[in-house]
Amino acid sequence: MNEPHVISGVMALSWMVLAALLPRVAWRYRAPAFWGMIVMGVPVLGWLTLHWGPGIGVAAFAIGLCVLLFQPLRPRDGKAGRTLHDTAPPGPGTT
Repeated sequence: MNEPHVISGVMALSWMVLAALLPRVAWRYRAPAFWGMIVMGVPVLGWLTLHWGPGIGVAAFAIGLCVLLFQPLRPRDGKAGRTLHDTAPPGPGTT
């Protein structure tokens, strides 16, 4: 294994770590951070595919897509599991 193989693998893993930290970004900066991760990920994915082959490239694309799109949806304020129905004030006719 030569140096470009190692560097492209490290770059892909670094991108993965940054993408996994995306839910920790403040809400108003999340959309620009999301698009920034896409812009950074395209060349990294191309470089990884060039050095490791199309099988690894497609697998890295699928994993990266899952990491970006399937972020945890729970709020950070500790109110996980509550729904709008649980927190809404009671309406007329309810006890």
